[in-house]
Amino acid sequence: MLPLVGRTDEMRAVAAAWRSLRSEPTRCRIVVVTGGIGVGKSRLAAEAVTALAPPPGSVLTGQARAHRPAPYDLTASALSGRAAGELGISDDALAWLTQRAEPATRRFAPEALLRTAVDAIRALHRTGPGVLVVEDLHDLDPASLEVVGELATAPDLPVLLLVTARTSRGLAGRVLARLCGTDRTTRLHLAPLTVQQVAAALPDPAGADLAATVWRRTSGNPFWLTELVAAADLTGPPGDQLMALAADRVPAGLVRLAQAAALLGEPVEPATLARFVPAHDAPAAADTAVDRLVESGVLRSDADGGLRFGQPILAECLAAAALPSLRSAVAAARAAAAGSDPDDDAARRWASLTARERDVVRLLADGMTNRQLARALDISVRTATVHVSNVLRKTGAVSRTEVALFALRHGVLDAT
Repeated sequence: MLPLVGRTDEMRAVAAAWRSLRSEPTRCRIVVVTGGIGVGKSRLAAEAVTALAPPPGSVLTGQARAHRPAPYDLTASALSGRAAGELGISDDALAWLTQRAEPATRRFAPEALLRTAVDAIRALHRTGPGVLVVEDLHDLDPASLEVVGELATAPDLPVLLLVTARTSRGLAGRVLARLCGTDRTTRLHLAPLTVQQVAAALPDPAGADLAATVWRRTSGNPFWLTELVAAADLTGPPGDQLMALAADRVPAGLVRLAQAAALLGEPVEPATLARFVPAHDAPAAADTAVDRLVESGVLRSDADGGLRFGQPILAECLAAAALPSLRSAVAAARAAAAGSDPDDDAARRWASLTARERDVVRLLADGMTNRQLARALDISVRTATVHVSNVLRKTGAVSRTEVALFALRHGVLDAT
């Protein structure tokens, strides 16, 4: 896993909470990480736990199911694979808390099962302080939310409770407020990275112009920036060329050509790409320009002679920055290659989608993540990911946003 950049202060805050717990392990310490979709809450939690020193005696992770919440999702994932004897609870109680398929022979009052859940987690930390990561508090079922609230106030619980959440209403919002209202809580809110944070994360030397351009290309998204920095750290032309393109340090014609390649979708036919070299250039310049992209490592030739991007992040950055005029030209080129006009080509691509894939396009237009798609369609996250990949391939889009724009632009979705 690549290191997450730009979150040094947050990593230090989690480490400080861990040190505080170790110095006084009678009550749990709480770190609440909030923020919008895609800002890196879960990634920060994973990186922070890995970096804790000394390492925790145990690390448990609880989260909601991918399809739809069910009672005790938190304990079902956190206690999976544990034996009743190890936890000091009855086998029937463990069956309820881990959602076993076989029915339990004994029933429990909700309050009794709640206390049992806390006791089970406490039992796993008898030998020393540990960590319980609660992923996406806002998606948890009511029973799991009650468990989280009880853990926050339980005595003699040497646990660092590391919670990721989006701002919520209802019971999840009340539990979040309860967690944040103690003097043992560290609240971290993640926003997209600022230009200054991007500059600090870039390899030296990084001037203000470079930092501002990279920030625009990545929208301050930690995931994109992490991949961009990783690519730039590569030795040789690919990393150098990537940073040059991100900073607009190559001739405009060559940037436009690379953007055309990103919009055309992989694999790119060299002859098709050469059509996007400015018409006033000499005919030989077309082949030379394409060759320059290959020689620099921006594009690579595959076994069949097609061209592919050396770094996936580069295709996304270039496509996002392409002007509408270039997008229209690429759409026309696709249509010409298929022997139809642009509208016919769009209709053909839409017709190639299955009914479920069309549902995916509509949900992508609403800005849903793969996990949200899975819940909305009652499918697994893996299946949702496959559907998104198929949609990208069939529509020729290079990003989820472009899929939605394609559908809206060609009238296959209601723009409202």
